[in-house]
Amino acid sequence: MVYLITGKAGAGKTHYARVLAKELQEDEGYQVKLLDGDTFRKETKNKDFTDKGRIANLIKAARQARDWEWDGYVVVLSFIAPEKEWRDMMRTFWLESRVIYIPGGTLWAGTTYEKPTENELISTGRSEKWRERLQQRLKK
Repeated sequence: MVYLITGKAGAGKTHYARVLAKELQEDEGYQVKLLDGDTFRKETKNKDFTDKGRIANLIKAARQARDWEWDGYVVVLSFIAPEKEWRDMMRTFWLESRVIYIPGGTLWAGTTYEKPTENELISTGRSEKWRERLQQRLKK
């Protein structure tokens, strides 16, 4: 399972992601990996804030989350991911995912944020077979 926490800059995505990861780990017993957008950009040295650069960054993050999910982790990501199309693209990499929107925050000049629709906030999975396989891996 991958949780994509999204919202504008300064909305509290990182804080919420840390709280969620801690609760999933301590209260629910899951093995959890946390990936924050700002930290990820620093680690990958990605300074390209054009749409092309942002999409490339989100694809790299989605692939990392996919690998961790396949290894049996619950993954919590906190990324701005301002376009629904970009979030949908990220979700194609994962077996099961949920988008969590944090309201508030700000945007830099020339940037827009497409707030997730109610349908986008619903969990998605590729199929029941994949969900069962993932749940079996998480129990190990």
